[in-house]
Amino acid sequence: YHIGAPGSKWGPAELSQWRAEHIKSRPYDDDVVKVLDSLRDEYDVIEYGTLTYDGVSHKLYAARSKDWNNRPKVLVTGGVHGYETSGVHGALRLLQTKCKDYAERGLDILVAPCVSPWGYEHIQRWNYDAVDPNRSFKRNDPDACGSQEARALVNLVRNHGSDGWACHIDLHETTDTDESEFQPAKAARDGDVYEEGTIPDGFYLCGDEKNPRLEFQRAVIKGVSDVTHIAPADPDGTIIGC
Repeated sequence: YHIGAPGSKWGPAELSQWRAEHIKSRPYDDDVVKVLDSLRDEYDVIEYGTLTYDGVSHKLYAARSKDWNNRPKVLVTGGVHGYETSGVHGALRLLQTKCKDYAERGLDILVAPCVSPWGYEHIQRWNYDAVDPNRSFKRNDPDACGSQEARALVNLVRNHGSDGWACHIDLHETTDTDESEFQPAKAARDGDVYEEGTIPDGFYLCGDEKNPRLEFQRAVIKGVSDVTHIAPADPDGTIIGC
């Protein structure tokens, strides 16, 4: 990777160089916030925090089904990795189409469509501090989370009660740049040797290893197979190493 020296972790100079190379490329306010504003008659739109990096602030928003009433709770998140565009717009599309139908079947649904606005605007996996928000969560302990993004989301969930959560669907996307940019950058940042991986070709799921719910996973894959193709296993028989 072109930033840093092989075998050495990044310091302040490398972080500054990385930041300087990444510019704002799309507007969070137009792409996400305005869509949520248009849905205020249908959902409770909640401001659940503010991220501030280098003097620039982004307010964080979630949409909650109306008449929240101690029913089984579902959390949907997108944009934990801000560059994974389909997760952000998929979460918004859910709100615009099917979400109310699911709520009317007896669910309380909370959707945070863009957890990492800086990453979304700069088309980056990491946040401004070169921290991966998806690797910085500490369950039920916001103060121990390693990023502003994770801390705000954990607080949002806690504020809606720790019990009764039936499902969390976290929308991600594996792009070609995972291997051309982000994995090499991660190895350089951490002073490691980059080992080339593979990019799955199609839809796939990653379950909770402590609570995999395989029948549920199979049902989702079966349903999605009517819409698009399902990724075959990688050459080693896994998907992204799992």
